[in-house]
Amino acid sequence: MAILDPNKDFHVVARAAIEKNSSQFAGVQRPLENVRYELEMPLQLNPDEDPLPCRETPEETAEISKIFSAQLHALYAEVASFQARSLASIEEANLAPIDGEKGLAVHVTIGGQSFDIYPHCHHRLYHARRLTLQDPETLPTLPFVHKLRILTANNHDNPYHFGRARPISLRVPLECLVRLPSATEINCPWLWERMPIAVGGRTERHYTRLWEGPWRDARHEFGAAVEELDQRIPATLTKAKLYFFRARALADEDHSRVMPNLVYPAARDPVSLGLRTLATKLEELSLRAFITDDLFPPPEAPWSRMRRLYIEFHPFRPDGSWYFDGPDGKNPHPQGFIVSDEHYPPHRDTPEDKEIDEEWNYHPSADCGEPQPDMFRTEPVTDKIEPLISAFASAVKNMGALEEAELFTYLWWYPAENREHVVGEPFPDTSDEGVYKWGLRYVSGNAAGKGSVQWQVGAWRPSQDVMMLFEELGEQEYLDFEKQERRRIKQDFLE
Repeated sequence: MAILDPNKDFHVVARAAIEKNSSQFAGVQRPLENVRYELEMPLQLNPDEDPLPCRETPEETAEISKIFSAQLHALYAEVASFQARSLASIEEANLAPIDGEKGLAVHVTIGGQSFDIYPHCHHRLYHARRLTLQDPETLPTLPFVHKLRILTANNHDNPYHFGRARPISLRVPLECLVRLPSATEINCPWLWERMPIAVGGRTERHYTRLWEGPWRDARHEFGAAVEELDQRIPATLTKAKLYFFRARALADEDHSRVMPNLVYPAARDPVSLGLRTLATKLEELSLRAFITDDLFPPPEAPWSRMRRLYIEFHPFRPDGSWYFDGPDGKNPHPQGFIVSDEHYPPHRDTPEDKEIDEEWNYHPSADCGEPQPDMFRTEPVTDKIEPLISAFASAVKNMGALEEAELFTYLWWYPAENREHVVGEPFPDTSDEGVYKWGLRYVSGNAAGKGSVQWQVGAWRPSQDVMMLFEELGEQEYLDFEKQERRRIKQDFLE
């Protein structure tokens, strides 16, 4: 693999970005409050006389990780260097010093993979192996940084939101965070998880395949990283926004396909357990993730600091099963499959790759139609959903500082044309396609009384034992479903 400018000095790039931000704040006579850094993937060279092979090799991914790491190290080093500059030096350069009272927010935007010549093979546009941070323990400590934000640049030249995106190891945000001992907030609008998309063409399905092995491994890495780094996560951390999957991608899913068991060989979901540990430090958590009831803490270890809790869970469970069935109990694949060696991307080009490329090159437009979603799971599976909401109720009961908590998901009714249309409440007929919010919201009471629980679950009701858990929290209120043609997404969910 050849790249443009392999010896680029990333310290110069980071220094320029910091000074640009500082100059902008100086222009409005304010101290420097945030640094925005564009972390670019190296431009891969793809000459006609020696084109890139279809598949990126592990060695190439390691080289990209090396360059990715060099940029993060340079950013941290240059932020430390800027803070160490004398005030006279900063003022002489017409720059703004870091806000000594508020501290500094660091925003890192990770760019997509780019090429000098667009690759003939689309395998190069969809990445499964995650980039890692090399030597994270040597990152400088930045005690004046109060917020870390890591996001992925929006991609406007690919039909899929994940096209050209380089997924990052779920260890990386934590490895960056522990070098910020005074941080109060971490914000990650997309942590590179996604569902398989519903495309009809063979070549598109092949190119955009979500490889189950790297997906499973990334989730186990996150759980291990929290366990390893827990004692080094800043005690000052109070707020986290962690969105593992993107809301805008939900409309194009296929809920009929068999899904992987991302938990095995562990007994419990590593991501849910890791988030449980992380949340013990927090006052506010906004989460969108694939979770199990392992997320919620036991009574003996409550989230005693939590004031605001917002959890959006996906109807898909990490063990490969689902929280919801289709109407009349239709559930094509009630269990997930075990991830094995065959669920990792090949290290080298395969005969099938060549066949797919030839098919694509011969008639590319024939395989690029509209997405073909099959989204029909609208009925709660009692033995799956009740443990989740029961754990939520028990956790809420033991959060003494809690003001508000919400546990919700979105149910989509967009069945495939060839699916037998058997409908159930709240979907009275097949013309009622749309999306419905399903969930519960707890609001604490004042000093004189109990709180209240709002249910937005249609006609479904839990068992009496589960209902009693919620009745202990306060009054029960039942809200009607509100149909949306498309999901309404807040701006921060778009990123």
